[in-house]
Amino acid sequence: MKYIREKKTRFGADFLDVDIYEMDDSYFPPAKRAKRSKATPPHIIAANDRHSRNQLRQLIMHNFGARDYYLTSTYTGNPPPLDEAQRQIGNFIVRLKRLYAKNGSELKAIYVTEGGRIKDESGTCTRVHHHIVINGGVPREEIEKCWKAGRGSENRGYCNCSLIQSGEDERGCERIAEYMSKSRTKGQGKGLHRWNATRNIKRPTETIIDNKFSRKRTAELSELVKAQQAVRHEQNEQLRRILENRYGRELIDMIPTVNPVTGRVYISARFRPKPDKQLDKHTKKRQHGEIPRIAAPTDIISRRLI
Repeated sequence: MKYIREKKTRFGADFLDVDIYEMDDSYFPPAKRAKRSKATPPHIIAANDRHSRNQLRQLIMHNFGARDYYLTSTYTGNPPPLDEAQRQIGNFIVRLKRLYAKNGSELKAIYVTEGGRIKDESGTCTRVHHHIVINGGVPREEIEKCWKAGRGSENRGYCNCSLIQSGEDERGCERIAEYMSKSRTKGQGKGLHRWNATRNIKRPTETIIDNKFSRKRTAELSELVKAQQAVRHEQNEQLRRILENRYGRELIDMIPTVNPVTGRVYISARFRPKPDKQLDKHTKKRQHGEIPRIAAPTDIISRRLI
């Protein structure tokens, strides 16, 4: 019998990623992985890359926010080989840990190494650079100085440390996560877009739920996804409305697909909190006039002086 499985991943300020896919009673857990004997198919490579980018985005948005730092570190002259660049960014993270410990704090970091095409077999890359997200609490000038410290600093370029800002219309951390988790460009070699994180990074909460969709709703979702596939991925407003009503959030993006072998439906959806839900309940009541505004202490003092 077919049923729907939901995998929910909650992270950050009530953001939600949902994977919805069809299952049946004949499903068996995967057996022990065999030794690799063939090249990975392109669609599997694309799926693995998409999963890695989603995981990176979730970790960044779950651990960082406004008042944290976003860094870009570069090299001057001929860029170093990829292994050397990985060693230098690792040493930079070690120096940052010492700096944060000196200031009575603990470093949390996620960093990405990016490069262009491979020139030769030695692994030399063009325009190798690093994107880093770290927690705040230390002056930015001291952080930038750490990039130039240590051995081999003559080949290092600039380190630009900027403050992550987030407002009502500007989701700074979300945009940085999207940029750092962008897919590989065509022609990039293996390992040219890899990310790492410190061990104290917190993981998002994952929940797997079965049989929450009725048979009628399961059949309806299946028909909607297959219909959307037939019209070349044009936006299906009915499917969007069903998902937003079910999860109570604003839908950012969704990828509905049908497995060409099994014919099963798969939906990957990303949600953010609705603008109204980002406010706490007391703020909402105050906006509607249900709670009178209480004067701040400075207002009371100024009235007394008058």
